Amino acid sequence: MSTLAEIEAAADALPLADKKKLLQFLESRVNGDRAAKRPTDLAKFAGALRLREDPLAWQQRVRGEWEHGALGSRRVDGKPEG
Repeated sequence: MSTLAEIEAAADALPLADKKKLLQFLESRVNGDRAAKRPTDLAKFAGALRLREDPLAWQQRVRGEWEHGALGSRRVDGKPEG
């Protein structure tokens, strides 16, 4: 096997379990060590953070300020220009 078409045909012929193993192998070659790490289970952080405001409400409020220029023009030090 030397062409991509041949490799694809061979991969199509594999059973599902072998396709999954092949995918993991290729992912490790492309992504390096990142592929070996499992995704973080965010459920273990549930309830660990208390927010004063609903995140969606905060996002909408901030976007509204950006869209309507309520923040005004500010310098890097936070003081208004002018």
